[in-house]
Amino acid sequence: MDEHEYTLEKISYSKKEDCRIIESVLNGWFQNPKTLNLVSPNLTYPFKFKDWVSKNYSSKKREVISFVLKTGKWIVGHISYYVDKNKFHIFHLIIDEKFRKLGLAKILVGKIEEDCFLKQKNYMTLNVLKKNKIAINFYKQLGFTIVSYKNLKCVKMEKHFNKV
Repeated sequence: MDEHEYTLEKISYSKKEDCRIIESVLNGWFQNPKTLNLVSPNLTYPFKFKDWVSKNYSSKKREVISFVLKTGKWIVGHISYYVDKNKFHIFHLIIDEKFRKLGLAKILVGKIEEDCFLKQKNYMTLNVLKKNKIAINFYKQLGFTIVSYKNLKCVKMEKHFNKV
């Protein structure tokens, strides 16, 4: 990392102020259709925040927890997860293009791992587009393994935790 100091902050898509801020950030990040497709392939370009929320964060069936990573007041990363029985499922990991390759994604995933451990869950899962080789290699470095091909476009990855 560099001289920046980073902080993690929990956000909620049910809070108007959090939505106002994260909408502005995501609109900037998703100006490139390729970035939107890699992060959320179920959405179409151009990015529409209301679609993002309704398709991913409005379910009454499960609680979604989201964190942003900041340097000063500037949001440079985002990650979300939900709890499902004995596992956490990670989705929407993104780092601002100007802040990539600084280890920030590892900080965000580490926070989720910590939460998973504290809540005594057995493992974490995530889905990645097959064509996103950078993400697949990143997750492998963190101990995730490919467990199945979810469909023609995605792979499912898992990381198990040993119970002591």
